[in-house]
Amino acid sequence: MTAELVRESSRQLAFPPHLLGYARDLTMAWLLSYDSPNTRDAYRREIERWFRFCAEHDLDPLEARRPHGDVYKRWLELQAGQPVPLKTMARRLAAVSSWYKYLAEEDAVEFNPFENVRRPKINRKHSETTALTRDEARAMVEAADKDHGPARLRTAALIRLLLRTGIRISEAVDATIGDLGFARGYRTLRIVAKGAEPKIRRLPVETTFALDTYLSDRARRAGVELADLRGPLFASESGKPMTRGQAYELVVRIARQAGIEGKVTPHTCRHTYASIAEEAGVPMRKIQLNLGHKDASTTEIYVESRERLEDDASQIVESAME
Repeated sequence: MTAELVRESSRQLAFPPHLLGYARDLTMAWLLSYDSPNTRDAYRREIERWFRFCAEHDLDPLEARRPHGDVYKRWLELQAGQPVPLKTMARRLAAVSSWYKYLAEEDAVEFNPFENVRRPKINRKHSETTALTRDEARAMVEAADKDHGPARLRTAALIRLLLRTGIRISEAVDATIGDLGFARGYRTLRIVAKGAEPKIRRLPVETTFALDTYLSDRARRAGVELADLRGPLFASESGKPMTRGQAYELVVRIARQAGIEGKVTPHTCRHTYASIAEEAGVPMRKIQLNLGHKDASTTEIYVESRERLEDDASQIVESAME
């Protein structure tokens, strides 16, 4: 946690003009207390959302009380224009509560005003994400191959990597070319899993070919030998790492071009990997290790995400009532 890292975090976080001095320093310390960059980014976005609410209502964040938290919940729904998913709402309230808890422990505020704000009750074993079928997964790969523009090869490689290894979108965009390797004759990718030690994943043959094709084309356009190519595994046109937002939008667009109905996100690809693996007879323990889940029950949620639609007895009941 160097001074440079603190300064960089400060530049990225939009503070209210009056939130200076000790409270501001504590806010940066609170963010930096989280080891995961993804967690820091998520909490940074949520606390800025709270700051926007405070600015709109002429509220000093350090003077907030519980009723402000209750009003904030309704404000979030008004901003979204529709009911906010329960998990999203719970996460947003938890982030602000974590900030106040940190400040209260350091005597910057008297108490945590969000401590008793009612949060949605979440069933930890339920997920609203539904895995794709094999045909839908194939359709996404075909749509990626038919994508247009100079980024077509990158699209083909990224979609295959997400669907066929189940890695997180953050793991894909954070990877560098140097993370590619070989082990016992297999092509590998070193990834830093969420909250865990780095791990080596084996890359399937066709996914490897798509990656090599994309990187070879990128090296040619950069005027260097493939062996000398450096930088992020998936780069933007400027050569900078592809952002999670860009990758997210790409997945959504390719799913739409594939004609897949319903919401498809990078997390859908992760569920799809687990579902197809289980369907193909891969042991649950192996799927759990591949996905980096600490708890097997989390893996079961991924596997069951598609089955709960296919196994729904509503059609049987309707037919019985005819």
